[in-house]
Amino acid sequence: MNGPILNLIGGAWTQSSSVQTFPVRNPATNEIIAEAQLSTSDDAKRAIDLSAEIFETSDWSTNHRRRAMALNKLAELIENESESLAQQLTIENGKPIKQARAEVESSADHLRFYAGLSRNLYGRSFGLSRSSYSIIAREPMGVVGHIVPWNYPLVLLFRALAASLAAGNVCIIKPASYTPVTTFRVLELAQKISEFPAGVLSYVTGPGSVVGAEIARNAKVDMVSLTGDTRTGKEILRLSAENVKKVCLELGGKSPNIIFQDADMDSAVTGALTGAFMASGQVCFAGSRLLVDEAVHNAFVDSIRRRAESMRVGNGLDENNELGPIISQSQMKTVLRYIDIGKSEAVLVTGGKRLEDGELSRGNFIAPTVFDNVPNKAKIAQEEIFGPVVSVIPFENEEDAVSIANDTSYGLAAAIWTKDVKRAFRVSRRIRAGTIWVNAYGKTFAETEYGGYKQSGIGRERGVEGLLEFTQVKHIYFDLS
Repeated sequence: MNGPILNLIGGAWTQSSSVQTFPVRNPATNEIIAEAQLSTSDDAKRAIDLSAEIFETSDWSTNHRRRAMALNKLAELIENESESLAQQLTIENGKPIKQARAEVESSADHLRFYAGLSRNLYGRSFGLSRSSYSIIAREPMGVVGHIVPWNYPLVLLFRALAASLAAGNVCIIKPASYTPVTTFRVLELAQKISEFPAGVLSYVTGPGSVVGAEIARNAKVDMVSLTGDTRTGKEILRLSAENVKKVCLELGGKSPNIIFQDADMDSAVTGALTGAFMASGQVCFAGSRLLVDEAVHNAFVDSIRRRAESMRVGNGLDENNELGPIISQSQMKTVLRYIDIGKSEAVLVTGGKRLEDGELSRGNFIAPTVFDNVPNKAKIAQEEIFGPVVSVIPFENEEDAVSIANDTSYGLAAAIWTKDVKRAFRVSRRIRAGTIWVNAYGKTFAETEYGGYKQSGIGRERGVEGLLEFTQVKHIYFDLS
C-alpha cells in the first residue's frame, strides 16, 4: 500500500498520538505489506467522545431510510470492488482466494439483509384500559464498540456491524492487528457515501490490551461486540462490568462432528475435511473433534487420511491451493506445540509437521494433521488449537456420542451425519450448542441466528435476533384520563 493505515476518528483519517506504527505481514511470505497505527488509549478515548457526540447530534438513530440507503450503497461498492478486496484479504490473512471471495460476497450480503431490516425495527403497544396506553419501543444502544478477529476479518465484522448500524448505533471498530488492511479499504469506500454522517463509523488500530480495553471500560461506550477467544472474552466481560455494560460475545469452540454408521460416507468425509481444515482450521466453529461410529471407524479414518494427504497447501493466491498459512509465526509455534502434545496423547495418522519445501519455507504452513483414538479428556480434544488439527474419537452408540459431544466447556456448533431423520432430530435437541448442522458443515447465513452455549459466548448475531441484540427496550406509559 501507499502510506500507512490511518485511524478514522470523527470522520477524518488521522495518525495515532503515539506517532508510531506496527507492521502487517503476509503470512504466506512473512513480508511486510503495510504499517498500521500503534494507537493509544487517548486515541480510543477521542474516538469514543466524538462518537457519543455524533449519536446525540445526528439523525442517524432516528432516520431508518438513511440507514437503509447507506448500508445498501456500501454493499454495492463492496461488490464493485470484490475481486480487489478478496486479493487484499488473501494477502493479509492467507486464506485461499476462493474462500476470500466468498467472504467478501457474504459481507455485502449481510449489509443488504440488515438494510432491509433497518426499516422493520418495530415494537409493541397495549391498550391497558380506556384511559391508559403502553408502548414497548426498541431503541439503539448508542455507542457500540466492535472488536474484530483476524480469521474472518470482513464477514465477522459485518455480521455484527451491519446489524448495529441498522439499529441506529454509532460504531467504533477495533480490527485485529494481523488484519487491519482490508477493513481500512472498506472504510475508505464508506467515506464516499454521504448517507453516513461523519463520525458514525470510527476505526482505531492497535493492541487489544490498549484500544480494546479502553472500549470495554469506557463509560461512554454502551455495548461491546467481540468475536475472539474465550480468554479475551472473559477479560472484556471483566472490564465491561465496571459500568455494567451490555456485551455480545462469540468466543471459542471445540465442535463435535458426529459420523453415524448409516451416514453417506463420501459426503461425511468431505464434511469432515471442510469442518476441520476450512481456513487452515483457524475457525471458531472448526469441527476439530471428529466423533466416528466404531462400526465404520477404520474405513473412515483411512479415507480421511488419503484425502488429507492429497490436499494442496500453499499461497492462497494460487487458485488450486486448498489450505493457506497459519496467520503468524507465533500462532504456528502454538499449533506445533499442540501437535507435539498430541503425539504423546494419541496416534498420529498423518501430517503433524511444518511444511518447508521451496516457497513454503518463507511462510507459516502446517500439513493437515489427523490424530486417531484420541481420549476426549486429552488436551488436543479439549482445548482450542486454531490450526489444521483434527482429533478422531470413536464412539459405541448414540448415547455415547451425545455424552462425548457435550463433554467440553464449549458449545458453539456441532454436526450430525445420518440418514435417520428421527435420530438427527433427537441428537440435535440433546447437544448443547448454538448451531447444529445435519448432513452438512459450516453453513451460515445472514438470515439465521448464530452464537454459542457455555463458554462459547453470550448473545446472538445474524438474523432478526442479531438486529435485536443491538437494541434496548423502553416502556412508555400514557395516562390519558
